[in-house]
Amino acid sequence: MGISYKSFRGNKEGSTKRVVSERLVVQIDSSSWIPESFEVSPDSRHVAYVAEIGKKRFVVVLDGKEGEQYDGIVKDSLIFSPDSTRMAYISKVDKKWVVVVHGGEERQYDGIVKDSLIFSPDSMRVAYVAAEGRKRFVVVDGKEEKQYDGVIAGTLIFSPDSKRVAYVAKVGKKWFVVVDGIEEKKYDGIGTESLIFSPDSSRVAHIAAVRKKQFVVVNGKEQKKYDNIGTGRLIFSPNGKRLAYVARAGKKWFVVVDRKEGKLYDGILADTPTFSPDSKRIAYVAAAGKKFFIVVDGKE
Repeated sequence: MGISYKSFRGNKEGSTKRVVSERLVVQIDSSSWIPESFEVSPDSRHVAYVAEIGKKRFVVVLDGKEGEQYDGIVKDSLIFSPDSTRMAYISKVDKKWVVVVHGGEERQYDGIVKDSLIFSPDSMRVAYVAAEGRKRFVVVDGKEEKQYDGVIAGTLIFSPDSKRVAYVAKVGKKWFVVVDGIEEKKYDGIGTESLIFSPDSSRVAHIAAVRKKQFVVVNGKEQKKYDNIGTGRLIFSPNGKRLAYVARAGKKWFVVVDRKEGKLYDGILADTPTFSPDSKRIAYVAAAGKKFFIVVDGKE
């Protein structure tokens, strides 16, 4: 089976006519490949997939070329770097698991947490969550960080400038954020989908919980406590200097911008708080009874 790509382009006058070009990228042996593993690079110039070679032997095929054979490969672990020049995946050697980056093996562990493998935005760094016994820890550029009772794989992130790393970890029954290897304050809970860096990489924010109250923490500093922080993400302005989120006090919802509470409503449409490109304005959709409003800079 051959995999090919087509590209389309219009003429200079904006005609709807299209010129079609087709390029064969790779020839696939349909008897050995595992379809669910198929991945295409961001620039659409490379393809990779897992193939079964012989009995219980597996290999990653990149652009038609086979890599090293392993006892197992996590089929949905294949990822390309953002610039499409590198590839990484999780493989098995005997009873151990190892991350393979650009053809080179890192250290073997009892386990690699599924879905934790990531490249940095600049494509130069790799991080993932590994396991030894019952302990979990983050590995960045081949270097192990401190071991914990748990690390939430989906929270592991690089900053936009690729220089910083953050994730959510657990010790006993307490959860906390680790930024650049430094532990922040421990809480009863952390909003696992809330951890973000600002666009300029200077600030990191997340939602924390103590007893029945929730609040936002920015660079380790706690903001006001509320009955609930909306399930929508925390939102930094494009310049990284402003922060907005949805909160609830009692039965009313409102948007908090730069720690200032907006007008109370029956509801705020999830994910609608949005900053303007110049970071000066903010808009969202609010509900009062059966009516909906677009609110811009606090005005309906």
